[in-house]
Amino acid sequence: MAGENAAIWQVQASAANGTEATATATNTVLFNSSTKVPSDGGFIDDILVDFRRAVPENEAVDADNNELQDMGIDGLDITVTGYIGNANNDTSTNSVTKLVKWMQEKNTATLFTKGRYGLRLDNAPNWNVVPTATYGYYIRQIRFHYIGENVDLVKITIALSLGGDIPNAI
Repeated sequence: MAGENAAIWQVQASAANGTEATATATNTVLFNSSTKVPSDGGFIDDILVDFRRAVPENEAVDADNNELQDMGIDGLDITVTGYIGNANNDTSTNSVTKLVKWMQEKNTATLFTKGRYGLRLDNAPNWNVVPTATYGYYIRQIRFHYIGENVDLVKITIALSLGGDIPNAI
């Protein structure tokens, strides 16, 4: 579709590869569309990236020093917040309906055992991932915050974690 510059998609167990192009409309949520919210479309208003290293502390008994140890990459978490319009529509192609369905399904699939979700952020491409057999995103949490009564607008917060071979994924 024209105008979208961000997407999250779910790879199906039968997919030969994890590209966004192979995901159907039922398995893709698009953001920053040219359609105005709240009538339809989705918009991202914030992206938070938490890229962590494992640095444990090795305390010295009865000494005034504290040794730190670098153990490499600990994890990568991304939190995307935004808005979805037409939230009171219960069809299978509605973004809220898709996200609810995804939370009830597994984070992995037959060929995608390290994570079955892909992410495309045209404005932050460092964090884009096309799922493979060795890495992919997991959805940890989705929060829906409905705004006002009789308004078909929902603020969403989606927490993703990258599973598998992080250095080769990004």
